[in-house]
Amino acid sequence: MTRPPQTGDDWDALAEVWTAPQPGPAVDPGLARAVRRRARLGRLNFLAEALGSIAAGLIGVWAALRNGEPGVAVAVVLFAGFALAMTLWARRGLPPEAADTPAAALRAAAGQARSGLRWARAGQAVGVAALLFVAAVAISQGVAVDDPVIVFALVFVLAAVALQERHARRCRVRLRRHETALSELEV
Repeated sequence: MTRPPQTGDDWDALAEVWTAPQPGPAVDPGLARAVRRRARLGRLNFLAEALGSIAAGLIGVWAALRNGEPGVAVAVVLFAGFALAMTLWARRGLPPEAADTPAAALRAAAGQARSGLRWARAGQAVGVAALLFVAAVAISQGVAVDDPVIVFALVFVLAAVALQERHARRCRVRLRRHETALSELEV
């Protein structure tokens, strides 16, 4: 028995179109770009902070031991170790930059906002630790509290803490916006 020739009216193709899931909404290109950009900047920032903490620790220990000040070397190790630990804590679980669906893009963006919020809080903690480090070194060296270096360190750290607070506020706004959009998308 022979089969009739195919005429283009293939019921299998129609059944496949009828039962196949329809493609969902497209990912917002602006959000996808922002997720990729923040992921790239987060990786660069993490590398700079981690390597900077290690390098500062090594140089500080070398300089302190070279000048015969083991107490300062211990303070350097504690500060550099704390800064590195804060960097690792802040950037843990970086969300993937691939966002195939709108929900995945919003989840990744919300994760990045949470990471940015942790980064701001870690930066503030490192700033306070820097003040304690400078105070410990100044006391060990007999430097007066009103010395220009101490005053500059205080002003610098206060400015850095204020900038970190601004960053934290922006991250909280972004996080609320992404979580709201995600809840609206899932409804």
